[in-house]
Amino acid sequence: MDSPTLIEGSLPDRITKRDRERKNVIERRREERQSLTVESEQSSYFKDTFYSSCKQIKEMLDEAPNTPSSALPGLFDKINKEIQTLKNYLSQSKMFLKVYDIRRAQENLQLLENEASDLEIKLLPKKKFGFKNRRVVKKSCEKAHDMTDGLKDLKISEGIVNGSTKQNHKLSSKYGDSACMLLGKVDEQIVLDAENVNKNDILLSDLIRCTVRIYGTPSILHMINLKQCTVLVGPVTSSVFVHDCSECTFAFACQQLRLHSSTDCTVYLHITSRSIIEDCTNIRVAPYNWHYEDQANHFNLAGLDSKMNNWNCIDDFNWLSNEKHSPNWSILEPELRVKNWD
Repeated sequence: MDSPTLIEGSLPDRITKRDRERKNVIERRREERQSLTVESEQSSYFKDTFYSSCKQIKEMLDEAPNTPSSALPGLFDKINKEIQTLKNYLSQSKMFLKVYDIRRAQENLQLLENEASDLEIKLLPKKKFGFKNRRVVKKSCEKAHDMTDGLKDLKISEGIVNGSTKQNHKLSSKYGDSACMLLGKVDEQIVLDAENVNKNDILLSDLIRCTVRIYGTPSILHMINLKQCTVLVGPVTSSVFVHDCSECTFAFACQQLRLHSSTDCTVYLHITSRSIIEDCTNIRVAPYNWHYEDQANHFNLAGLDSKMNNWNCIDDFNWLSNEKHSPNWSILEPELRVKNWD
């Protein structure tokens, strides 16, 4: 009589093996539950802290119209710093937040920032951008770097306007009556100083082969249809918007960057959030490295953290893959970066 076929392994061994596998599954599930619990607790703590802070900022904004004029600058400075603190907190918490929660938080911050900006303009009107008819005295050896009332040369006042023509009135209604607008210049070197720039919106449009140096803390910077230009800017209080620019080099610090429909541009960037590009090609990024006297004070005035720089964190709205790098932007090699801007 044939003996029955033996099943590999003894019964105790099989039982031990199955028990070990069962325990491993239980342990793995326990760790997964624990991880989900920790993540949930972190998310819950973030929401409680974040939206509580948003409520406090909203209360300060609601009180602004009833605040004495002398106290308004300090109040808006505090509000802007609180908003910046929340932006930093959100940036540091993204690793454990869901996409929906991130977007909802960003939308709340944007609403607060817009309301703060609108209220500040309404309650603390900005000084109109203007020029003094001061005679420009140039030193023969410093033709390219004169600074007089924010001007390289008085003749550029024809291109820096404040809604004085029909075309410029249309622009000023869009970008604000107090915006400094530099329009339609070719092959010029232009310098704007902090006295005229601080807390003003800046619009640069239709420039060709120009070099623009902007010292101080603009509120918002718009750059539209620039070609073969170099634009160096101090810390921008809020956002930089770039549209339809080509073959340009930019250097600026800001909270937010929106780069649209631009090509073959290099951006030396200091940014406290993530940059967004759309319909762009051949964009190169590098750390912000333009330096000038009193820049540290301008960082403080703008409410920017000089130690937090997400210069290489770019979201390309035309590239949705998380597995492959967008072909539309790249990091500029260190050996190709500008070392001296003078």
